Amino acid sequence: MKKGILLLSVFVSFAVLSGCSIYKAATAPSPVVLDSVKVGSNRISIVGALGVPKMSETKADTKVDVYEFVDGAATYSKSRIILYIAGDLFTAALSELVFWPIELGLGQGTSGRAVVTYGMDDIAKAVLLTEADGTPWKTAPVEETKPVMPVKTTNKVNSASGTVAVN
Repeated sequence: MKKGILLLSVFVSFAVLSGCSIYKAATAPSPVVLDSVKVGSNRISIVGALGVPKMSETKADTKVDVYEFVDGAATYSKSRIILYIAGDLFTAALSELVFWPIELGLGQGTSGRAVVTYGMDDIAKAVLLTEADGTPWKTAPVEETKPVMPVKTTNKVNSASGTVAVN
């Protein structure tokens, strides 16, 4: 009888735990579109990307907004829920002992802060993006483009006809 109660309590605790990784994956934050958070952007587009500022201050001819945001994973990565459901079914929810800590550690996005200084026309003059710990925000590598060199042309004058030939 005691073994049955113990087995039942273990099963119930696993049943309660099952779905934790599924819930966390389903409610994970979406990615933030940081392309619109740059110098020269208007305040409306920055608020649209980062949300309502945590703090806003106006001094003389400048306005400073401080934002806190969480940059989550791409929406297609939510397909990991299928893996979590399959693991729960095939292991009687024992897989939650592995999936739940992984989801808590890796699947919940990166916390960040942004300090944006606007002019009185609500156009961003300065943008500072950092992670929550203060390190600079890691942006996608910018592909450097080499300037296109113009083709060198020579103009020759035909002495007989007086016309200009371009090569």
